Amino acid sequence: MNPRQYFEKMPKVELHLHLDGAFTLEFLFELIKKYGGDSKIQSTADLKNWFLFKDFSHFIESWFWKNQFFREPIDFEESVYQTLKELSHQNIIYLEAFFSPWDYKKTGINPSDIAYANINAIRRAESDFGIKCRLIADITRDHGHENALDRLNEITQFLGDELIGIGLGGSEQKYPANLFKEVFLEAKRRGFHRVAHAGEVGGSDSVWSAIRDLKVERIGHGVRSVEDTKLVEYLQATQIPLEVCIVSNIKTGVYSNYSDHPFPKLYSKGLSLTVNSDDPTMFGSTLAEEYSILYNEYGFALSDISQIQNNSVESSFASADEKNTFKKMMNSFWINNKMLIEID
Repeated sequence: MNPRQYFEKMPKVELHLHLDGAFTLEFLFELIKKYGGDSKIQSTADLKNWFLFKDFSHFIESWFWKNQFFREPIDFEESVYQTLKELSHQNIIYLEAFFSPWDYKKTGINPSDIAYANINAIRRAESDFGIKCRLIADITRDHGHENALDRLNEITQFLGDELIGIGLGGSEQKYPANLFKEVFLEAKRRGFHRVAHAGEVGGSDSVWSAIRDLKVERIGHGVRSVEDTKLVEYLQATQIPLEVCIVSNIKTGVYSNYSDHPFPKLYSKGLSLTVNSDDPTMFGSTLAEEYSILYNEYGFALSDISQIQNNSVESSFASADEKNTFKKMMNSFWINNKMLIEID
C-alpha cells in the first residue's frame, strides 16, 4: 500500500481540529440551499474553490462567511455528526475538538443551544461509529477580553465528560494572550483544561505569553517558537506539547512551502510535537495527509512517526485507561502492518 493509504489505515488521535472548520462540503452546500442559496456557490466544487486563501485574514473572512448558514441547533448537530462519521472512516479513534459557539451571534443562536447540539452529536457518533470526541470551547480573541468571563460562565454548566476545556483562537496578532489572563486563571480554578493558539501568526512572544500568563497545558501551533532559542530550550525541558498543523500553516501563508516549515527542526530539538489537521475541510487536507507529509516531504522514519503518534496520545486529556487502550490499538497496527509500506 502507498504511504497515504498506510496512514489512512493507521489508528490516529487528533488534538487540534475545529469542528466549525471540519464540516463536509456536501453538508454546507445543503445548508446554503436550505437558507436561500448564494449566487457565488452553485456546487460543492465552487465551495472547494471558495476556501482557497490568500492569507490568514482572508481565512478569517471566509470563516465568518460560512457561519451565516448555520442558523438552527439541528444544523450544528447534523454537521458535527456527519463530520465525526467522516473522521471515523479515516480511523481517527479519539479527538479533542474546538468549537466556537459565540461566532454565530448574528444568526441569533444561543451559545448554550450550540453546546447542547454538539454534545448530542458526539454522543450519537460514539454510539454509531465508535469515535470518541471531547470538546474544547474556544472563547476566541476577536470577541474581546472584556466579556470573556461571561463566555466562560455560559459554558461552565457543560463542563464534564464531553466538554473538558477552553481554548483561545482567533486573531492572535490583534488580541494578545495576556488580555485573557484572568479568565484562564478562573477556568483553571473551575477545573477546565487550558490550551491556546500561539506562535502561528504571532511570534515567539505570543508563545511565552500563553505559557506565562495563561498557564496553558498545550500550545496550538507554536511553530514560530523556532525563532527564539531560549523558548525552544524551555519547550524541550518542560515538554509542553505543540499542536502542529503543517498544511494549515502553508494554506494561510505562515510559511510558503514545506521546506520552509520548521517541523523537522523542532522535532530534532526534542520538543513534544503532535500532528493535526486544524480545519481540514477549509484547508482540503486530512490527518492522514499530515502524516504523509512527514514521510514524503521530510523523510521521517516510521519509528519517528510512531513516536509522534504516541505524543498525541500522551498529550491528550484522555484518562490513563483510555490512553492505554489507544496505545494497544496503535501497537497492534504497527506489529501487523509495519512492513507493508516498506514493501511498496
